[in-house]
Amino acid sequence: MRHRQAGFRQVLGSLAHRDYRHFASAQLFNSLGTQLVQTVVFWQVFELTGSALSLGLTGIARAIPHVILSAIGGVLADRINRVTLIQSGQLLNTIVLLVLAVLTISGTAGLWQLYVITALNSAASAITQPSRTALIPSLVPPERLVNAVALNTTLAQTSQITGPAIAGIGIVTLGIGPTYFLNALLYIAAAIAIIGIHLSKPISTTGGNPWTSFAEGLHFVRSKPVIISLLALDLAAVVLGSYRALLPILAEALGVGASGYGLLSAAPGVGSLVGAGIILALGDMRYKGLYTVFGVLAYSAALAFLGLLLSFYVALLAAMLLGMTNSIQVIPRNSVILGIAPDALRGRVEAFRTMLSGGGPPLGYALSGGIAALFGAQFALVIGAISCAVVVVAIGASHRTLRDPNLGALEETRSRGQSG
Repeated sequence: MRHRQAGFRQVLGSLAHRDYRHFASAQLFNSLGTQLVQTVVFWQVFELTGSALSLGLTGIARAIPHVILSAIGGVLADRINRVTLIQSGQLLNTIVLLVLAVLTISGTAGLWQLYVITALNSAASAITQPSRTALIPSLVPPERLVNAVALNTTLAQTSQITGPAIAGIGIVTLGIGPTYFLNALLYIAAAIAIIGIHLSKPISTTGGNPWTSFAEGLHFVRSKPVIISLLALDLAAVVLGSYRALLPILAEALGVGASGYGLLSAAPGVGSLVGAGIILALGDMRYKGLYTVFGVLAYSAALAFLGLLLSFYVALLAAMLLGMTNSIQVIPRNSVILGIAPDALRGRVEAFRTMLSGGGPPLGYALSGGIAALFGAQFALVIGAISCAVVVVAIGASHRTLRDPNLGALEETRSRGQSG
């Protein structure tokens, strides 16, 4: 019994730290809000147009702000208080969702309004995301960094279950407009939760010219080929392996409607929890690079499985596998990047990752939507899976550093291992 309790405390070790608990609460509310608005907007666009291309263009509206503003968010994360910046983003998203709720209820929400709202929501996320991730190492001891990243991912994936499920239920029982009001409440809750963070030391700040600051971060990333290879693996998964924009089409093809669409959207979150649980049980594992490579390969296989569209329950299983394999590669990858980057540069390094992880999926929505419009959703999924696998094999074979058993380990940890 004591062994089980100790193991449970180890899995949830980061929650022993007060500031991380506040951060985790804010992350959960924010992630729920993000999943809710994305799911409902996809359905609303599909109701208005019935077009795969229009669903894909929703991705463009989300991608452009991420690509443009993530770099600014990274510079700001290393220059001003990260907690204050995150709160400002939450309040902006609250206002945006309230406007969208009013437009929808009044019947004046057209396609271009949905694109604009999507872009504004994405802009707030792009500016604040580098601060969110860069804040994590300041909230826990170094030996619990992997655990904190894994728990953070677990919260995000939990929201992928409950967010789309709430969206599906909300659309059916309340309507789209009131569901957006619920979305705004979640963002308010996130802004309140993060107030409780009181850092024991000041966040590193950078003075001087913002462009010089940005160039300094870019130079650091370019000096670390392993970071570039890890980011390339992520880009392959989120662009070539995109599928979320096609879920309304798959739900219609399977005849399951809005409730089935909500379940399909939530299923990856269920799988992600399983994947995050595996990583939490492993702890600070070795060979993080190989976990990333083989995790993305397994993700490609799950994507092809979804493309077969054999039945609704098989599609649910495939969606769960997509979430599980994604967690298995995301957590080690992010831990490596956070471990390599010094705190003074962490916001800017995270900005480059955010540009890809935030801007990449919407570009993937556009790509998959365009292919689906020409050749069908199933073909788009299968060809995306094959393309993703080819790119991953090429990256894994050409970057030996990804096979380093101690990749991402702290320098002092390496030193102790060498002296031993």
